[in-house]
Amino acid sequence: MSPWPLHRAPARAALLLLLALSPAGCGRRGAERTAPAPAPAPMDTVAADTTAADTIAADTIAADTALPYGTFVLANEDSLRALRRRLGAEGFDLVLRVNRIDLAHARQGDTLVVPPVLDGARLAPFPDTLGFAGLPPRLLLVSARVQAFAAYEAGRLARWGPTSTGRRESPTPAGLYHANWRQRTRRSTVDNGWILDWYVNLSNFTGISLHRYELPGRPASHSCVRLLEPDAEWLYRWVETWTLVPGDARRIARRGTPVVVLDAYDFDRPAPWERLAADPRATDVAPDSIAAALRRTGVLPPGTAAPPVTADAPGDGTR
Repeated sequence: MSPWPLHRAPARAALLLLLALSPAGCGRRGAERTAPAPAPAPMDTVAADTTAADTIAADTIAADTALPYGTFVLANEDSLRALRRRLGAEGFDLVLRVNRIDLAHARQGDTLVVPPVLDGARLAPFPDTLGFAGLPPRLLLVSARVQAFAAYEAGRLARWGPTSTGRRESPTPAGLYHANWRQRTRRSTVDNGWILDWYVNLSNFTGISLHRYELPGRPASHSCVRLLEPDAEWLYRWVETWTLVPGDARRIARRGTPVVVLDAYDFDRPAPWERLAADPRATDVAPDSIAAALRRTGVLPPGTAAPPVTADAPGDGTR
């Protein structure tokens, strides 16, 4: 199950803005590491942005309202622990997801973008539903631009989460893939010391896959799609893999769950989530862009012939 419900839950109180919003703004991650950031006042004494807080009464936010984000500087480990205590495990996990990092990469001097409500469904960068006729029963979308995935069942968002796709030297190519085969634990063929848990192969020829690995807040893989462990395990169990023709291991009788990489990451601009305080829509993935990608890859429009089946031969594709 998702770590938070994906139905339209009432918005929770504006916890983060009532905690302590750093006045330092939201810069590119890591820019502050060359010199220690000035220590902010203790959390309980930093003035909240009360104007913003007043605009988001707990249960009255319209579904399409752009949520006003704030920022929070991690001055030291104590401030990180204090933030975790205030938000609880689920809320703290959501803040890390919004910032596309795992706990190991929440470091001193970083500026975190903080949402005003702790509601995973409200903060999803993808639409709740895809109203396109002819969609496959299950569809996995990956936006390299905003470093996030979305799993859809019958056109409804079942789960979303952060990713780390291919770095500048080896970007994850946009296009249509399928869940080929899976393996609980696998060693990378790039480096034998890299252990890839919850591995789902998407391309044997190139080794592109879904798997658990660290999320540093930027695209950092060798073209795979890195995931947090809860998401990697969930997708591992959720996808349907290929069925091979009996007696012919090089032919596919039925393809696995379609996976569409929508777009590309802009390595020359600040990350979209780092701009959320200035532009609450910075990470939105528009339905029109999704429709264009699905048409381009042959998933849409409905009624058109499926793309030719040129199966990847089962093999040792690993990254």
